[in-house]
Amino acid sequence: MASNLHILIVGAGFAGLTAAIECRHRGMRVTLLESYPTSRNYGDILDFSPNGGIHMERWDGGNVARELLEVCLNDTDQFEYFKYDGTKVLEEPFLLKKEHYYRLLAGHRGEMHEIVCNYATRIGVDMRFGEKVVEYIDNDQELAVLTESGKKYVGDVVVASDGPKSLGRTQILGLPETKVNSGYAIYRAHCHITDEHRNHPLIGPLCRKSPNFTGMWVGKDLHMLVYTWKGGKDLAWVFTHKDEDDISESWSFPGNLDDAMAYLDDAKFADICKEIVRLTPQDKIIDYKLVWREAITTWLGKNKRSCTIGDAAHCHLPTSAQGGCQAVEDGVVLAVCLEKAAGDVPLALQVFERIRFNRSHVIHQSSITARDDMHYIDWESDFIKEHPEVLNIPRMAWVLDFDAKADAEEHFDQLAADVKSGKKGTIEQLSLPATGAFDLSERHYFKESDSEALNTAQIPPTAVL
Repeated sequence: MASNLHILIVGAGFAGLTAAIECRHRGMRVTLLESYPTSRNYGDILDFSPNGGIHMERWDGGNVARELLEVCLNDTDQFEYFKYDGTKVLEEPFLLKKEHYYRLLAGHRGEMHEIVCNYATRIGVDMRFGEKVVEYIDNDQELAVLTESGKKYVGDVVVASDGPKSLGRTQILGLPETKVNSGYAIYRAHCHITDEHRNHPLIGPLCRKSPNFTGMWVGKDLHMLVYTWKGGKDLAWVFTHKDEDDISESWSFPGNLDDAMAYLDDAKFADICKEIVRLTPQDKIIDYKLVWREAITTWLGKNKRSCTIGDAAHCHLPTSAQGGCQAVEDGVVLAVCLEKAAGDVPLALQVFERIRFNRSHVIHQSSITARDDMHYIDWESDFIKEHPEVLNIPRMAWVLDFDAKADAEEHFDQLAADVKSGKKGTIEQLSLPATGAFDLSERHYFKESDSEALNTAQIPPTAVL
């Protein structure tokens, strides 16, 4: 029985937390080990699209989503797109459907993480903060992890959700570190809005009490996102820029204000962008390299009792706008498969991988396509006037309106039969199809046939050039 399983999860990011919560909902015993000493109360902006938020909306009868929305952007009408010089090009509704209200969750990463951690604790997940795993053990005699403190934790399933620099990927899958420089890096910051912001002639209008502001400026090799929320109290910005200097990576490398300003100057970005950065406290700016990792061919250990999920399995660049959501989908599907396999762990993990692999892979690869579509626009051509949607953050219906739980429940039996029969093929051939692509022709959320059914929360993008 699945309820007799002890699920050992390493890493309390949103992949690990979701897997822990969903497994607990199904009666399994869950221990979650996290190297940080407390819930991660740091960070800047984090977005979950409806395909991730739908699962959080189900937790505790909707109470978790309501608690999250209190600290997230909850009063937002439009997402605005600008040329680097400040010319407005496109706007689209922040909510594409009314039912997305509690599923589109964007806010301060640390505040959101704490809410989800607290819920996991309330339902009985054994949270062990300050336990850094230094070794994964998966052999015929034992399935366990060792921590830096000398403790050994033994489980029936080991889940490595230990992020981009995954020890699990190396030790469970036997893969070498294969990171390469993506050619880009990010500056990002979160701060509280001050009177200096409110009284500034350019920034002040963004700091309004209602509605929240969400917008993006796009230029050659650089794009910048800006959010304000909490009734004009919080501000976050992120910009991706060209950087080929090195391939070290860190979530907390201090950013230099002058360096950040220089990138905006060189890219001829609008004064409003420069002023937003200039008014940011130096100690709030983070700089880190965007490292690219190619897709891996399996997420499972050789004995099919351990696996990688989230960034440990498929490390997305931010331009996919789906890293967090794909982590959540992993956690949900893993729990569904463990439940339906009724204690047969190797069967559960193989079906899990086949449900998730192609969808995650296509979305993972899209992050480069989406970035390049934005960064190499010929602003003098007619193309941008004819296809302003090339600027938009990819929000296709096949991605956003996907229910990973329902999909896993629908396809489990057939894929389990494939596993049991020994069906041969590559992982791509054995896995469910992704069901969509990221071609420019598919970048619209709505099709023309949808026009008569649109309501006030379903407005297609509008070009304003």
